Amino acid sequence: MTGPSRVAGAANLLATVATLLVGMAGCSHQDGPAPSQSSSTLRIGFGLTSNTSARAGIQPASMNIALEGLIAFGIDGQPRPWLAEQWNVSSDGMRQQLLIKPGIYFHDGMPATASAIAEVLTDRLAEYLGPSFQDISRIAAVSEHKLEISLRQRSTFVFEGLDVLVYRGDRDRPIGTGPFYVGSASSDQIEMLANKGYHGGAPTLDRLLITPYSSVRSAWADLLRGEVDMLYEVGVDAVDLLQPSRDVRVLTFERHYASMVLLNLQRPQLRDPGFRRTLNAAVNRQELVENGLNGRGSPAVGAVWPHHWAYNSAMPEFRYQPHPAQSPARFSLLYTEPSHERLALLLQRQLQAVGIQVTLETAPIEVALGRAREGDFDAFLIDAVHGPTLVRPSWFWASDGPYNWGRYSSPAVDTALDSIRHAPDDAAYKAGVAAFQKAIVDDPPAIFLAWGERARAVSTRFELPPVEPGVDILPTLRLWRPATDKKRVSPN
Repeated sequence: MTGPSRVAGAANLLATVATLLVGMAGCSHQDGPAPSQSSSTLRIGFGLTSNTSARAGIQPASMNIALEGLIAFGIDGQPRPWLAEQWNVSSDGMRQQLLIKPGIYFHDGMPATASAIAEVLTDRLAEYLGPSFQDISRIAAVSEHKLEISLRQRSTFVFEGLDVLVYRGDRDRPIGTGPFYVGSASSDQIEMLANKGYHGGAPTLDRLLITPYSSVRSAWADLLRGEVDMLYEVGVDAVDLLQPSRDVRVLTFERHYASMVLLNLQRPQLRDPGFRRTLNAAVNRQELVENGLNGRGSPAVGAVWPHHWAYNSAMPEFRYQPHPAQSPARFSLLYTEPSHERLALLLQRQLQAVGIQVTLETAPIEVALGRAREGDFDAFLIDAVHGPTLVRPSWFWASDGPYNWGRYSSPAVDTALDSIRHAPDDAAYKAGVAAFQKAIVDDPPAIFLAWGERARAVSTRFELPPVEPGVDILPTLRLWRPATDKKRVSPN
């Protein structure tokens, strides 16, 4: 089951932030450099790209730690409890009820009752869901801890949007319910303090310090020197450099973001679906993964997250079948991340082999996003969230999607997304997913490249909970603790 039926059957799963706990086993070794600050402080280094401002980089990281949603979705797109411990969907699919865990408070002490959450949820969902928000008739509390969402029409996307982060106040100083909250913030550092009244139990750590660095390389240099305890995110180019260290654990996880080249269909040379199919057929995705991502990822052969419960490997997919373009073609490729440069160069070479000339262009992220919104680009290399649920690709490929910057419009794609969105049962949902994948392959809005991996690096001065390989360690942050003896876990 899924859609309404799968939702109803998942109420007893354990709560997690986004996935199951992750873990690491290894042998022991002798003590390394002692922390220079309090042992109950975790110092997090955030290695920025050269095209990202410090404030823009570390603020989302603090929000990921401080804020929570009503429901989390695992790597397979299955719902799991978060702020809501149970839920059910009426037989006609027109009413979704959620039972909020008792004893939850916002960081300022206000109880996170159903009425308080209903008050903020309308604003958050309006932006988060985009056009699917029209499916909602009313969000209201029916008791102190029970929230009800009444619908105008059956909608799986409304349910899939309930992982939206719940907070009061504005984005610059959000008041959430998570295990840590922002104590002070500047462009140079964010201090986060433990929420001692956290509903899941008080964190073991007292304080987090998030500090921006000009690059991942400078951040991991300080990690190896013992001046930082954790790297929030490690790029694929730095993972192999950190792996040999006896004082650092590197934990990789699969990321439901697809590296892709968004195509602007307002450009005459990109309007022809046949030409866009030629572009996708020219891409050797396995080579891109091996040489562009150091083997840390998997080919993106369509727009559906391959770990989703409704994914079927028998569905149509993009295949490497290069053939010369029917006529000479040329366009520019915009990218923002230095880590994307290698991908862009490899793609440029592959397309050149079939007679398509690509000029590379780089710009700061703020500039590039502004140009994308205005349609001032030919092609834009981005990491676009496409999982773990199907509401997310709809943001990009529905004709009225909020991130449809390429002005893509396909009746077949819109019909397929609507059939997923309004699916009455699992079978209809799966059929919609298959139709969506086929429509994307037939009329591609982008050049799909790869699903990437990311990694976090943590000093062995800290003990982590048992974990499962392949999922993100960050949701377990409140359970981390300083190592108490002279032997510490090593990845070696």
